[in-house]
Amino acid sequence: MQNAISKLIACGVICAFSIAALLPAFHSPGQPMDEGMVLLYPEMFLKAHLPYRDFEMIYGPGNLFSLSAAYAVFGTNVFVERAVGLIYRLLILLAMFGIVQRWGTLIASGCAFVMAVLLTNTDLWANTWIAGIAFGLCALWLMANLDSAWRPLAAGFFAGFSLLCRSDFGFALIAAVLPLFFLMNRNAKKRFVIGTALSLSPLVLLAVLVGPAQLVSSLFLVPVFQIGPAGYLPMSAADADVRWLFYLHIGASALNLAAAFVTLRDTKPECARLLLGIALFGLGLTHYALSRSDSGHVLNVALISVSLLPLSVFVLASALKKKFPAWLISTVAIFVALAAIHFLVPTFNRSFYRGFCLTFKLAPARRPDASGEIRPGDRAIFVKHNGRSFPLGFISDAVAAEKSLTELERVSSPGQRLFVGPRDLRRTTYCDTYVYHLLPQLQPATYFLQMNPGSNNGPDSRLARDIASADWLLLNRRWDFINEPNKSSQFDSDALNEIVRRNFDFWFETGSYQLFRSKMLANAVVPPPA
Repeated sequence: MQNAISKLIACGVICAFSIAALLPAFHSPGQPMDEGMVLLYPEMFLKAHLPYRDFEMIYGPGNLFSLSAAYAVFGTNVFVERAVGLIYRLLILLAMFGIVQRWGTLIASGCAFVMAVLLTNTDLWANTWIAGIAFGLCALWLMANLDSAWRPLAAGFFAGFSLLCRSDFGFALIAAVLPLFFLMNRNAKKRFVIGTALSLSPLVLLAVLVGPAQLVSSLFLVPVFQIGPAGYLPMSAADADVRWLFYLHIGASALNLAAAFVTLRDTKPECARLLLGIALFGLGLTHYALSRSDSGHVLNVALISVSLLPLSVFVLASALKKKFPAWLISTVAIFVALAAIHFLVPTFNRSFYRGFCLTFKLAPARRPDASGEIRPGDRAIFVKHNGRSFPLGFISDAVAAEKSLTELERVSSPGQRLFVGPRDLRRTTYCDTYVYHLLPQLQPATYFLQMNPGSNNGPDSRLARDIASADWLLLNRRWDFINEPNKSSQFDSDALNEIVRRNFDFWFETGSYQLFRSKMLANAVVPPPA
């Protein structure tokens, strides 16, 4: 009983520290397209618009379902969305602690603390990758008790839901659950399979509604063969700290696997196989970092492997030096892991301490400076329309967006069609998806609510027809200057720009935003400015 209380207290303290470090992120700048998607797509789903049929989505619908449920109960806004993101991160911490606590409370606290430090750098938005990690770790946590009657069913459900969030977790998650799955008795295996089938059953319904070919294309063919090559970033193009984090991930993965094989001689095979499973899970996600080696992708991959590092050092050190007490080996193992992330990749721990200081007023809050750099804990400027808001990083961007949206609301009519994109449509690399969220009275004119190079401008794309069908275009020149060493920087045909020139009249400009009106509305009555 006393041991259970100490574990509860330790886990509670780690979660409290993490919440304190993440609280300032509720007011941090958002990503105009990425966070805009998780605000817009669930609301469209609640209005009976289906992913893969009515709007492009290249991930599974798991995160969409979670956010739709949250928005249905609490309303659609950025704070509800970020609260869901916070819950995902707390689930990750709880699962990591729950898995590692079999080796002791101290080492479990160390692994959870390393995870908390890294998670703070993922901002707070409800990223589908974070959702997949949360449910995948919960599945492994629940599988660890082989004698339970209900846990195999719940573990299967969470494993399936993780795949429902990220279909590209398939190889990593299957490799992770198999070591423990083979230890289950026949009935437990049946319950696990039933739970997995239940959570994946929405894919069957979606295949019927949107068509199996379209579903397979959206989840596999488009992201792998169209978007992937266009957005590929080699490791050689990454910053030094990103490369060091990737090397740390590889090194940690090797130690994790070594520790797992050492523990296979343990008298508790479920513990050894649990460690092997989570080590394989972390290693199996490496492809994501190799597909696009930027800070976000590499950090997402390193979360599990690096957070498990204290346990692996503890297991290996214990096997070599059995005469030392467990608490001393745990302390040294935690110190080694923390030293690695603080000295090798200091960029990826500053958000934790900055957020903690801001929460307790130990440091002043600030706006992003004129240099164009957004630092951890910076406060955003919220653009507000129709009772909704979205946080932007810089005053100039927020002012321009506010003026553009105000003018668009003034001259448009509810139900008219809006397209949001970059100004130069020869390259479709990014857009302000959040605008659709702030103007729900206007209908999106396009299937492509996000701009993905290789997909939007593919040979069979419907983007040209969508743009031509719009009543209004809101285009942002800021995204014309994205330049990466891959195919996304190559100019495609000028056909989309020609549609803009032929079918639309220039209406309004402020900052980097330009507003165009369809020539079909040339005789429409426009109210005078207030």
